[in-house]
Amino acid sequence: MPEVSNELVFTLTRDDVVAGARQMGIPEEAITDDVLEQVKKGVQWGLDCWEEIVKESINMALKS
Repeated sequence: MPEVSNELVFTLTRDDVVAGARQMGIPEEAITDDVLEQVKKGVQWGLDCWEEIVKESINMALKS
């Protein structure tokens, strides 16, 4: 039986949020802990259907 890995598949860091803010013309200083918490909630809400996204990604990967 192959070894099962619990490897991380996807992650976002504060640096990722800051990079997105910069692209929007927002300075890093504006990304406070409170803003970061709101971003976390928004990302969680956006990933409510993560199972479907993963399934579609698997299908696309297997077709390529």
